[in-house]
Order: sequence, then C-alpha cells, then structure tokens
Amino acid sequence: MNQPTEDRLKRLEEEQKNLREEVRQLREQITEPIKITRLEIDQGGMNKRLDAVQEDTNVLKIEMQGARADIRVVKANQSDLRGSLEEHGQRLVAIETKQDGHTEVLGQIVNVSEGHTKRFDHIDAAIATKDDVAALKATQAEQGAKLDLILQLLQPKGE
Repeated sequence: MNQPTEDRLKRLEEEQKNLREEVRQLREQITEPIKITRLEIDQGGMNKRLDAVQEDTNVLKIEMQGARADIRVVKANQSDLRGSLEEHGQRLVAIETKQDGHTEVLGQIVNVSEGHTKRFDHIDAAIATKDDVAALKATQAEQGAKLDLILQLLQPKGE
C-alpha cells in the first residue's frame, strides 16, 4: 500500500477516535433532563465529515483495484521468467556436458602432440639416415591416424 493511502487511513481512524471521545464526553455531561424550548442542529458540519469519509473510502477502493491489478501483472511476469530460467538451466547443463567432452579430447590431442614432438627431438636432422626417415614416416602415419580419430570425436553428432 502506498504512503498517501496509509496516511488517509490513519487520518480516518484518528477522526473516528475523536468522534467516539466526543460522544463519550457528551454522555458524561448528561446529568438531568433540561427542558429545551428551541433546538437548532448544525447538520452541515456532520454532513461534510460524512462526505469526506465517503470520498476517502471511494479513493481507497480505486487505489486497491490498481494495486490488485499490479499484483496480477507481477505474478504473470514471475511465471514467465520461471519458465525461461528452467529452459536456460537445461541449456547450461547441455553446454557443460559438451565442454567436458571437448576438454577430454583436447587432453588427448595435447598428449599426441607431445609424443610427436619427443620423437622429433631424437632425430638429428644433420645426420638422418634412410632408416631414420622411414621410421619418421611410419610415426607420422600413426600420429595422423590418431589425429583423424580425435577430429572425428570432435565433430558434433548428427552432422
């Protein structure tokens, strides 16, 4: 509830308390009947108060309708967001699963690459023999086959 509405309610409650107090005081003042020959009642003041109370009540009703409409909009938005969050969560799980697979394959590629580099370290390019070149070609063929297998594993499924 907004502040102006609360202020109005507090003011109405205070006026109601004041009226009750006035009635209580008037009842206490009555001691013995007095003969009144002429009585004039100022209904204008009381009618003004009643009109003000009625006006404040009508304003409160209108403001409450607006607040209820706002609450319905907020609830609808929360429902929409809940569905989106669930969908995004599922997508994140799928991405995490794929990322784990890619990390594993990348580790295998690094291992193959390191093994390939170590084999080259043993060959002295200046005194390479025909046998050394043949062994190197065999190793390259073997590493190429492993690399082809790893590349196949990296291909998305369904392509």
